[in-house]
Amino acid sequence: MDAILFVLILEVVLLQMQILERRALQNVELFSASDKKKRHQRDKLSRDRILVTDVIRTTLLQVAEEGHYLALYQAVDILNQSSSTITSMQLNHDRLKTLIQNVKHQLITKRSHWELQLRNYDEKVASLKDEFRDSQLNAKVRLCFAEKYMYATAEVLELQYQIKPSPLPRPDHEQRVHTEILQAYEFQIKEREELLEYWKIKHNDDTTKIREQVIEQREKLRVTIARREELQKLFSYHAGEMRAWSTFKRERAARLAREERSRAAATRIQAWWRGLMVRRALGSFKHLKNTKKAVVKNKKK
Repeated sequence: MDAILFVLILEVVLLQMQILERRALQNVELFSASDKKKRHQRDKLSRDRILVTDVIRTTLLQVAEEGHYLALYQAVDILNQSSSTITSMQLNHDRLKTLIQNVKHQLITKRSHWELQLRNYDEKVASLKDEFRDSQLNAKVRLCFAEKYMYATAEVLELQYQIKPSPLPRPDHEQRVHTEILQAYEFQIKEREELLEYWKIKHNDDTTKIREQVIEQREKLRVTIARREELQKLFSYHAGEMRAWSTFKRERAARLAREERSRAAATRIQAWWRGLMVRRALGSFKHLKNTKKAVVKNKKK
């Protein structure tokens, strides 16, 4: 019964939708909107009307053929998802718009800062160029003054002292100097050759000694390794006896300690029992119960 009522309601809704669709088509033909926003609204209403009509028709077919109306639930879910998607897109749009505004503001601020820095740098470059030009001119003036001063000083000294050029040395003197220089070079070469020969001999001797020491150390190492292997074998051979002896000493020490503790405990117990028998006059100490204490008389001074 509920299904029949639901189908009847859907048929009525479908008839009303057809009437509204025809009325909307007439209004659309008469409507000529020049505003872009109104055109978008008209297109959206047309799409929504077509969607609702298709959903109702599909629901009627499913109810008639299969006995359920899942298409209506699916359409509702799609509409909910589209509405949530539109809301999220709107939020993203607002967030991106705010971000763009912030970025624009930052870019404008940085542009102003960079323009100010560029203006300052231009002023600094101009001042540095002026300083360099002034320094270059001052250096040229100082160099010119120094050259003229040196020329003038040289002329004055030449006029005062009239320096004469020294005479050229004699050929025999030059020959003697050259001979002495050659002798000095030959002496140095001979000395270096003797040092070279000495160091060669020393190198050979040291190499021989080092080789002999290496051979000796290798022989000692071989003997040491052999001795170690022999001692290792001996240790492995007597390892059981050594472990047994170590175990015996450990057990003997433990046994002696245990006997000592037992002896001390027995002595303490025996002393306690003897004291108890003395205090209570038990056993062989019964005669102490009736013994009167001797009266100690104080001596008169």
